[in-house]
Amino acid sequence: MHTPTPRYRRSTHLLATLGLLLLPLARGSAQASAERALVEDFRDSLNATSDSLTLLGLEQRLIAQAKGDRGNALLHLKLGFLALRLADLGGTSHYEDAASEFQWAIDLRPDWPYSWYGMGLAELGVGDSKVAVVAGLQTMFGKDALARSAAAYAKSAEVDPSFVHGLVELSNTALRQRVNIRLGVALDALRRSAVTEAGQNPEVLLARGRVERMAGDPDSAIVAFQSYRERPGARRSLGQLELARTRLMRGDLGGGEDYFAGAESDEPDVVAAYRSDFLPMASDSMLGEFDAQRGTYRAAWLRRFWSERDDAELRRKGERLAEHYRRLYYARRNFALATENRQYDIAERFRSGSKDFDDRGIIYIRHGEPTARAAYQSPDVEPNESWRYARADGDLLFHFVARQDVQDYRLVESLFDVLGYSYAVRLQASSASFANTPAEQLVISRERLSPVYQRLAAAASTSSSRLVQAERSQGGQSLAVGTITDSYEPAFQRELRARTQVLAVGERDGKPLLQVAVALSGEGLEPQPVARGLLYSVRVRFTALDDHGRVAASLDTTRNFVAQQPVPKGEFLVGLASVPADAWGKLTYRIAVQQGTEIGMVLPRQHVDVPQPTALTINISDLVLGARNARLSWRPTPTDTVYFNPVGVFRRTEPMELYYEIGGLERGQSVTTTLGVRKGEGGKGFLGLFGGSDQLSLKFEEQSPGGRWRIGRSIAIDKLKPGDYTLEVTIVAPDGTKDARRQQFRVAP
Repeated sequence: MHTPTPRYRRSTHLLATLGLLLLPLARGSAQASAERALVEDFRDSLNATSDSLTLLGLEQRLIAQAKGDRGNALLHLKLGFLALRLADLGGTSHYEDAASEFQWAIDLRPDWPYSWYGMGLAELGVGDSKVAVVAGLQTMFGKDALARSAAAYAKSAEVDPSFVHGLVELSNTALRQRVNIRLGVALDALRRSAVTEAGQNPEVLLARGRVERMAGDPDSAIVAFQSYRERPGARRSLGQLELARTRLMRGDLGGGEDYFAGAESDEPDVVAAYRSDFLPMASDSMLGEFDAQRGTYRAAWLRRFWSERDDAELRRKGERLAEHYRRLYYARRNFALATENRQYDIAERFRSGSKDFDDRGIIYIRHGEPTARAAYQSPDVEPNESWRYARADGDLLFHFVARQDVQDYRLVESLFDVLGYSYAVRLQASSASFANTPAEQLVISRERLSPVYQRLAAAASTSSSRLVQAERSQGGQSLAVGTITDSYEPAFQRELRARTQVLAVGERDGKPLLQVAVALSGEGLEPQPVARGLLYSVRVRFTALDDHGRVAASLDTTRNFVAQQPVPKGEFLVGLASVPADAWGKLTYRIAVQQGTEIGMVLPRQHVDVPQPTALTINISDLVLGARNARLSWRPTPTDTVYFNPVGVFRRTEPMELYYEIGGLERGQSVTTTLGVRKGEGGKGFLGLFGGSDQLSLKFEEQSPGGRWRIGRSIAIDKLKPGDYTLEVTIVAPDGTKDARRQQFRVAP
């Protein structure tokens, strides 16, 4: 603890304008209530004064009085708080003076909480050494400003468990500490205060809730925050935010309503708290939008922001917000920076700018728990980690290294950057092997993360510059995507084999329909015995978003299939749902299919082009290819039946059923239709459906009946050899405008 020598340089009488009177010292007991009231009145008077000359004159008079009454602890307290006020007004050297006076008061009356409290304030002001090395040693040995301050606050709470100021500042300081954290000390003090009057003070209850939460006891934190909200003088919006933070981080989705209610407040510190929570995953544009909101508009903006993420990640409403707070809590406990003073190397591509979390924390807050982690420990290699996220759209792979500070892991582009940027550059250009080097050991430690490391390990003794460049490219793409996006994709312990198809065809009540077809392979399905046979209960989640990220169509349904025998591996359970869309154009959709909580599959993002129902130009819907034996159909009208086959495999012996719709034509207007099939997905020239030539097989003229024109055709495919094909339908209006759609299928052997 700081113990400078008290100084007496000036003489004084108390300024009558500040109403400063001294009471007789109660030497036989702890600080009396009258003395505390006098100290508080004195501090209020100081805070109301911004004239440093007046305060300096007061200081001279008090020093003169203290010279004649060295044993007056109250005088030293006043001199200490006066020095703090002068320091706050710009005379930072006065923090040393304040610490000196408070130490004198402590020596005289160690049982007075205000003496220790004032010392805590002074220690924060004195701060740490300006020399980085010395400051680091101070932090290492628990002698930094926050540690010294927390120790003084703890002492104030120890000598008087009912001392509100000490309890609150001890809690706040403990929560601010990055190392030598005194959460346990703060928690003990707060729990001791529970039986005192201070235990029901709103500020103490608020502080206790925060400390209980950070210490890992959310239940006790919730009780404290609920009690805080009920106390006179409590700030409701702040209480709602703290309660929401706690409920959400433990997975209680009901905390969302407290979160959005608190967001309506325009109190600056409450808004700043919401912004701080939002900051680690926000882009500059998102922050700009957030900052532009006020009151209920801010709450609506946040509700829309989190709701869109629920939809995009196929989650229930509120799940993404709760996951965000779980991640924040985890990151604060595991990836907090020990210092705000971060220096970047010129070769470092990613610079988060965060003063709270290292780069692992930023990635964790954005993407959550990685699917797999790996590290390599060696005296010759800097501390390092690699994380892999398994995703339907392609895995993300991140590499971290701690060079300047073992608690500050930085994101780098390539695993080889762990060995230094210059080494990594040489490795890219070199044709020599890296066998029996630290690079080889790094690669071996990552073999289970990605096939690229398996290939690198196998090629370590030969020229591998091409693989090294491929590895860097993979890491660079992950870095580029992962640092500007966030995710919360459903994950399953076992994969369910599924095939899906989403086709824009049909309409209902003036809205276009998306036909969502699903086929589940018998391989991997687990039936449950029921009275009627075997039950397969399957949940399907589907969301389509427009180009602004808004939900255009969604589905969350559970279908129950009952079979007499288990579904064989080579067969499928099939289902179909018609989902109205609130938008047209190019939509991006996602599908997740699952059985229970452990078996499932998330499919990659795909696109569907939805024609506008009232479009005036000629347009064609998606092509529906089906078979009558597929047992999957949809009826656009009572007299029409459309057959689906999401598996996409057809037998040569059975006709393939084709259905599509044409819009944008008036009644009686003619159209030229061409049908053709080509081998594979990108072959040149079409194969005749019936002759096997390189000419288009079918071309005919038709007249539109008006409105949405529904067309169904049966196509014989018995002359096609087994393999993959693409069917294309092209329509041309008399004015030359045209549209075309393609659909792939396979002919079984």
